[in-house]
Amino acid sequence: MTDDAGMKDMLAFLIARDTMHQQQWLAVIKELGGMEKQLPIPNSFPQEQELTQFSYAFFVHDKAKEVPDGRWTNGPSLDGKGQYSAMISGPLGGEPTPQPAPPDGGAQAEQTSMTPPPSAVANDPLPGGSSSAA
Repeated sequence: MTDDAGMKDMLAFLIARDTMHQQQWLAVIKELGGMEKQLPIPNSFPQEQELTQFSYAFFVHDKAKEVPDGRWTNGPSLDGKGQYSAMISGPLGGEPTPQPAPPDGGAQAEQTSMTPPPSAVANDPLPGGSSSAA
């Protein structure tokens, strides 16, 4: 934590706003008939297309891979349709294969052809004996 009073004030403000946002969501769900009537949100998305392996998963981003003990990491979901569990974060897709930038896109020339850039280091001597550093 910091000793900066301004940062502490900002954190306290953001936590207070988060409390209000949570309360707004709960109030609206109740006003519209409760969780049984309103969940899932959005109700326009076909539930059979939902990636259900992530529906009730708490993602653990902690480098130590420690799962917090809490109601949200273990046990029945509030909607009664699943079980909360924890998942250790990791890549969920394959390695990306970027395409070259368009020639008129304002990129460096090396980025439009995907050829590797020159490997000169800033202080490597240039032909003629001078340094490449300015």
